[in-house]
Amino acid sequence: MTHKFITASEFVKNIAKTVWLYKNLWRESSVMLLHGPLEADKTPQALEIAAEVSDTGRKIVYVNAAGNLDRHADRLSSISNLMILNPEYESPDDERDYADLVISSIEEIVATSDIRTFIIDSVTRIAALSFGRNASAAYVMKRLAVLQKRYRLSLLIIANDSTKSANRALLNLTDSEIIAAQPPSDESDKSDLSDPSDSSARSSRGARSSRPSKPAGSKFALFSDLS
Repeated sequence: MTHKFITASEFVKNIAKTVWLYKNLWRESSVMLLHGPLEADKTPQALEIAAEVSDTGRKIVYVNAAGNLDRHADRLSSISNLMILNPEYESPDDERDYADLVISSIEEIVATSDIRTFIIDSVTRIAALSFGRNASAAYVMKRLAVLQKRYRLSLLIIANDSTKSANRALLNLTDSEIIAAQPPSDESDKSDLSDPSDSSARSSRGARSSRPSKPAGSKFALFSDLS
């Protein structure tokens, strides 16, 4: 194995200009986490981000693992350059783990198109449908982070808040975060990921600067524009 060994001045010359995809929170080739309590519907906010990114002409794939998009058909039809990925098993005999299916589907898209921007909805759902190590949202998050590094992807990953240690494991693999608001009528299950009493939690983290071959017969359902 060889590693690229260059001088500091050469490294600086190769640094690409920062391209912000969404405000000063999500930059190109980085991972942003959109999280909040289970009761907070994060899909509408993810779609608003997708709409703003797509307005620049960039194609986006929305990985619909949570199956939440049916309720947002009207909003979907107004977003150009948006593709929907519904990871599907080939047959009842397909024994692949769900997390493996999602990862291989993303790799297939990367290998067959120029799309490098993905919204993953959600890492929590992918883990819930998986077994073994993949049943951990943190482990699935790590696999997605490795995928991002390998292909220089831009990832917006959605997650439900859990325990402080589990949430910290997710945050350690991200470059920025957005905290979804909890419905005002529900005072229980406050987010443990960032202290809700700290009004700087979102801005201080959000503003921080960035920090195997597919299985044979992999199948995915990909739909364009939904219009």
